[in-house]
Amino acid sequence: MNDPQFRSDLYRGTANYYDRFRVPYPQDLLDDLTDRSGTSGEDSLLDLACGPGLISFALHDRFRDVWAVDQEPGMIDVARNKAAAAGINTIRFMTSSAEDLSVPENSFDLIAIGNAFHRMQRETVAARLMRWLRPGRCVALLWGGTPWDGQAPWQRAMSETMERWRARAQAHDRIPPRYDENRKRRPDLDILRDAGFEPAGSHQFPATWEWTPDTLIGFAYSTAVVSHDALGDLASGFEEDLRHAVRACEPSGVMRQSIEFAYELARRPA
Repeated sequence: MNDPQFRSDLYRGTANYYDRFRVPYPQDLLDDLTDRSGTSGEDSLLDLACGPGLISFALHDRFRDVWAVDQEPGMIDVARNKAAAAGINTIRFMTSSAEDLSVPENSFDLIAIGNAFHRMQRETVAARLMRWLRPGRCVALLWGGTPWDGQAPWQRAMSETMERWRARAQAHDRIPPRYDENRKRRPDLDILRDAGFEPAGSHQFPATWEWTPDTLIGFAYSTAVVSHDALGDLASGFEEDLRHAVRACEPSGVMRQSIEFAYELARRPA
């Protein structure tokens, strides 16, 4: 069974929210990843499905060159403008899906995919990753939790509010119906293993974060299911409802969370 096909414009209009409100990867995760993958300042990084470049910007000074690739033009525009404003010229930005990207064989020493491998045609992409990596080098699947991961009253209120407005916006079709079934049947690491990769461990890094009603709204708008584009004219009502829901649970307006970040590492045999 092939992986379900996600729409190519799923994150249209989210790039600025994604850049401002997504929680950055913890420094100890980034340090651990570069140590375990054995990369150096003379190596090349591919940040695949890069979004506005959270991984690219966090790691660019540890690599000779970086390719930052995403299929959403809005994401690449935001990332390119950030690099220009910061005077960073070692990142090459490209608009392409992972399935259509043209890369010479044996080009990269590390390929990083943040919160995105599950949206790809995983078998096809895993086979391509194997060719793009140099022998003995690694692919890393990174992810981080969401504000509503947990059982605190404000987290349950946020989850329920998002689901309510997702239904009002009739946005349920933004996630393919077989998505969860496919990932449970064949986890990401199984896909990589079947493509010839050697699993090299899963590594967790919790991080403490504080949210406010406004930053929770910003995070929600960075997602595929209740983005500003998905909600359309309903957006102002969603904002008012979410502010009220979380403040009813936490009158101070400050919501504290321990967010789980992690990465899975797999190596191309030498």
